[in-house]
Amino acid sequence: MPARYLTPLCNRRRFVAASAAASVVASTALRGKDLQAKQPQEQAANQSDPKKRVAVTIDDGPASGAGDDLDAYLRISGSLRKTFVEHQVPGIVFVNERQLHVDGQRDARIRELEQWLVDGLDIGNHTYAHKRMREVPAWEYRDDIVKGETVLRPLLEKHGKRLTWFRYPFLDSGRDAKAAEIEEFLRERDYRIAPVTVDYKDYSFARNYTRFLRAGESAQAEEVLDSVWKALDRAFEHSEQRSQNLLGYQLSQVLLIHCNEMNALTLGDAFQRIRDLGYEFVSLEEAMLDAAYATPGLPPGSMGGWVMDGLTSVRS
Repeated sequence: MPARYLTPLCNRRRFVAASAAASVVASTALRGKDLQAKQPQEQAANQSDPKKRVAVTIDDGPASGAGDDLDAYLRISGSLRKTFVEHQVPGIVFVNERQLHVDGQRDARIRELEQWLVDGLDIGNHTYAHKRMREVPAWEYRDDIVKGETVLRPLLEKHGKRLTWFRYPFLDSGRDAKAAEIEEFLRERDYRIAPVTVDYKDYSFARNYTRFLRAGESAQAEEVLDSVWKALDRAFEHSEQRSQNLLGYQLSQVLLIHCNEMNALTLGDAFQRIRDLGYEFVSLEEAMLDAAYATPGLPPGSMGGWVMDGLTSVRS
């Protein structure tokens, strides 16, 4: 595997040492840089524009898996945030507000979340408790959406922004009357739904990667990471082929990753690999300028986990 895709060994040693001392992951030391705001594209991506664009969205924020451990929460969220800044990648973190409400830690956790906004990044609603829509009544899911904006909405307004984006937990948006009901509820609250077109399921590798690092088994950790990069390549290739076959051009992609410990250590390597695939990073707002996302007649649920299927259904 090319050396530029490997997290430096010293970072792994720091990780192992911190895990032995506190049973939590240690993130790499990253210098904060001012994020250079990217100017919006003058026009949406279209068939005459050969550029490949991708918006990076990160779910289960600010730090899934940290539990009640404030140090782990701050390290994971802080490392992810600083990696976006250092690599000058626009990003949006979709937040489960449940993570913010830990007794004695609320102020510190909210301050860390606010720093995403200070650094020029965006935040969106991922519901309060990350419930799967198909498993709860519609009223309960609506309540979880509202409960998930209690901190986010005033925090964004404090920084002159609006709470705009919503992401379905588990990408479970449904395809039935309940899906239509929830979409209407989101429209009434002025939300836009963030779709996903590229998903290499980073979460499926994260636990083994960090477990191997904690155990000092660096070779096994590298094997897991090699599988991550292969999955990344396959996911982008699949989305590109599907876009070309369906639309006749390269859709502005929307990538899903997660706020886990593995990404806290390796996200910079992922960004470089995506750049090497020929992609330009854009904001979610810019990616959604692609006309395909405004296709009339998309079935309910399409803008959740089924965007390419929805496009196929109206274009076939």
